[in-house]
Amino acid sequence: MKTSDAELEISSVPPLLTDVRHDTPFILDDGSVAYTRAAVVEDYPLVEDLHARCSAASLVGRYGARRPGFSAAEWRRMADSPRSRVLLVTPDQSDRVVAMASMVERSNAPEVCDVAMLVADRSPDAYQSRGLGTRLADLAADLARDTGFKSLAVTSLWTNWRMLLIVEHLGGPVLPQTSYVRNMAMLGLLPNSGLDVADEIELRIEL
Repeated sequence: MKTSDAELEISSVPPLLTDVRHDTPFILDDGSVAYTRAAVVEDYPLVEDLHARCSAASLVGRYGARRPGFSAAEWRRMADSPRSRVLLVTPDQSDRVVAMASMVERSNAPEVCDVAMLVADRSPDAYQSRGLGTRLADLAADLARDTGFKSLAVTSLWTNWRMLLIVEHLGGPVLPQTSYVRNMAMLGLLPNSGLDVADEIELRIEL
């Protein structure tokens, strides 16, 4: 059931997302429109449904070797924390979530915001490579900056070239292997650099 505007107004929305109103539009590269809003605790089933509509490759790219998704307790901590939150994206102002971005305050370094994204890639919700991730990352960075975070931290598989390009777009490190990994992925091949494909790297973006 869709959360009404009135219900959103009385929900506990932390300062990090006070500028994100319900159904803020994004214009994607192909001219289509998607809408973003701050998630609330009651959105947990919608997030679970998003994970069910993502390929195994996308889930591995987002979570690495960890269990994909969130427990109900983990979700509540993210959705109800004063300086941590989640953005949800829908294509038609409905409850069909096609992407999310989590923004979590690092407990041992409160000036750092850990950012991660997941974009659906299974038909009919194939929203990767349409500019959605870049626009979502820009919004997350702006909100984190306005809240007082000094930097963003992104943990990614070194083969997740989409996320590496987004990090580069945000002003983070430019990794020399990104284009190579992308080209190999387009050919359906695994890159060969001596690294395990499951190896993760942490990248820092100063705000």
